[in-house]
Amino acid sequence: MTAMDMQVEAAAGQAWLEELRDLGVEASAEPLLSEAGEAALAGQMQSAMDAGDYQAALEPGWLLAYADPWNRDHAMAFALCLQHVGDWASACRFYSIVLMLDATDAYCAFRIGECLAALGELADARAAFESAVELSWADEAFSEVRAVALHRIDEALGEEPSAWIAE
Repeated sequence: MTAMDMQVEAAAGQAWLEELRDLGVEASAEPLLSEAGEAALAGQMQSAMDAGDYQAALEPGWLLAYADPWNRDHAMAFALCLQHVGDWASACRFYSIVLMLDATDAYCAFRIGECLAALGELADARAAFESAVELSWADEAFSEVRAVALHRIDEALGEEPSAWIAE
């Protein structure tokens, strides 16, 4: 790794920490929850989500996301809860954190597009859907995300997919 690569990586890490601080999260090297506590909260959150009660899933979701801001799965589940209760801006911010943790996640890019569309940011939503399509080609597991993202570009945004889409 060159010195320039290390500087870029350090800057990206600093931006991530600043985003967490903006959300009220302080990253810690020490776990804030025991394994049993984490498992109990994850179970509560998942049970509420399975029942479609995303409002009830918010509290355990927030505690999990706060306790371990590096856990992508907790942040993703919390973002999904926020999206389902209509807190589009907060959901978009948490999805952005998830995307910083895994920049190849087409599903996350798609969810960002949904939130941006709900906020009326149609140009940015289109860009997020386009990113989801682009990312989906790297992993066939995301083929359904690709199809839905193409549909959202075509139908919801009232535009035809453009020439950037590889067949």
